[in-house]
Amino acid sequence: MMKSYEYYDRIAYMYDEMYNNKKWLTLRKAVEHYMDKIINMKSARVLDVGSGTGYWLEYFLNKGFSVYALEPSSKMIEFAKEKFKDKVKYFNTTIENFVTDNKFDILNIQGDVLSYVENLDLVMKKISNIINKDGLLFATVDSYYYMRKLVKKYGNSREMEIFEKYHITTVGSQYGIFNSKCFTLEDIKELEKYGFQVLEIRGCGYSDNLEEEIEKSYNIVLGEHIYFSLRYLK
Repeated sequence: MMKSYEYYDRIAYMYDEMYNNKKWLTLRKAVEHYMDKIINMKSARVLDVGSGTGYWLEYFLNKGFSVYALEPSSKMIEFAKEKFKDKVKYFNTTIENFVTDNKFDILNIQGDVLSYVENLDLVMKKISNIINKDGLLFATVDSYYYMRKLVKKYGNSREMEIFEKYHITTVGSQYGIFNSKCFTLEDIKELEKYGFQVLEIRGCGYSDNLEEEIEKSYNIVLGEHIYFSLRYLK
């Protein structure tokens, strides 16, 4: 079984094209809409975890923020460097191995990164140590409710047993597969034990129409992914 970043190394050259379709663009615009309602800072230091080729880097640069890119795929981060040059500080490592003296006002963890980490407890403790008081965390994760339907339809009894017990399945394509932990609403609310307060939870991946995507986002269990925002209280 490969690591998620090994998979993204394989598809880095076509990643932007793969996600340049109306459904994905609509999903991202909807998430921007949710984030815009919460971000009220005039300046901020942002860590984009799993920054990929840089979609969210551009979003935060456009707000005038100081932006740091954390991406374990060496090929994905090279594409980001080509786009943004020295406007961003780059770190080619995992969140688990990231070492910094900085603290951040915003941690952006899009693209289901928290579903792909190997030790969620370790990662959340690490995040708690590098985020400022009242700092914001934005994330999307794979949905337990959506993935359960796929495992039930296409998986065998053993795969279903594992999924029900651990909420883990495999994701990917013909270029490789890797494990993903799929989140329930309870899983997200449990993140409060790391010092966070849940601000908002929405489903995403319903429609290629922005208005419809936002309207349906409250029916969380039907979304392909789950978006949420947290505030750090300690």
